Amino acid sequence: MALKHPKTLARRAELLKIAREVLAEKGFEAATISEIVSRAGVAQGTFYLYFPSKISLVVTLAEEMQVQIEEALRASYAEARTLEEMIDRSVESAFAIMGQYRDILALIHSGIRWIEAEDTHNRLFTPYHALIAEAIQRAQDIGAVNPDINPNVTAVFIVGTIYYSADQCYVYHSSISPEVYIAEAARFIRQALRVK
Repeated sequence: MALKHPKTLARRAELLKIAREVLAEKGFEAATISEIVSRAGVAQGTFYLYFPSKISLVVTLAEEMQVQIEEALRASYAEARTLEEMIDRSVESAFAIMGQYRDILALIHSGIRWIEAEDTHNRLFTPYHALIAEAIQRAQDIGAVNPDINPNVTAVFIVGTIYYSADQCYVYHSSISPEVYIAEAARFIRQALRVK
């Protein structure tokens, strides 16, 4: 089945939407493929044409979130006039998107056996890490960031900081507002990079 056909893409998108609703209502363990296909009005075999498992649904939704974050980061990089502005916009954009996917962040931390989707971690985060590492390297090349910083390792730390902060804010329902997390995460990243 070709996934590029508009009807096929629409059916897949509808299954994802309904699956997201069921997962948000029931949690990963209690949600069943039977309930998802019943609500979607499709046969169980149709589900398996698009998704090999329940975990693949969560992975697909996480990938969707990640693609949006990467697009927002690229836009922030293109529009920002200064490195400080780029950091601020990037953190704000990432938080805004993760706020829209707070249910998916919660699923990621719900005890799903991610060992089954181990290769997915690299597929999800490698482009994100590479994008940030490239931005750090460019800033180092023009003397705007400490030249002693390893861009690849620092990119991992930055992504971890943003994800952990978003988890605290959106998954664990911190009493601290998202705006404070955004401002502090951006300030922390600027200080860590020793932005000149």
